[in-house]
Amino acid sequence: MIERVRIWGSPWSPAFMDWVFMLKRGDPLSQKWQLIPDDTDAMITHRPPKGIGDEANLGFKCQKVGCVNRLGRIHQLSLKGHILGHIHEDYGEYQQGQTKLINASICTARYVPSNAPIVVDI
Repeated sequence: MIERVRIWGSPWSPAFMDWVFMLKRGDPLSQKWQLIPDDTDAMITHRPPKGIGDEANLGFKCQKVGCVNRLGRIHQLSLKGHILGHIHEDYGEYQQGQTKLINASICTARYVPSNAPIVVDI
């Protein structure tokens, strides 16, 4: 907790290659998201939930690559904010009900660190 804001963070993400903190989609990830306390105000995760800040250019087409299991858990919470990243090309601010979601990736899809920092008041 920082200044009465309850923050929960996790490195877990849907499996991608053999990177660390990767789990299979479905039950393994759902179990991690159930660990999020119901009274969480803000969340920080590496990858986005499904459909929010998760559009990746896969060379031949763009695809939504976020975690559907986390999206389901977000709908059960009263989050004020969710900070995420990883999908560089979908940097920006999003709104899902009362929750502000920020894809705070500083780098562009070509790994150029030119995206401006985003300041969020919770």
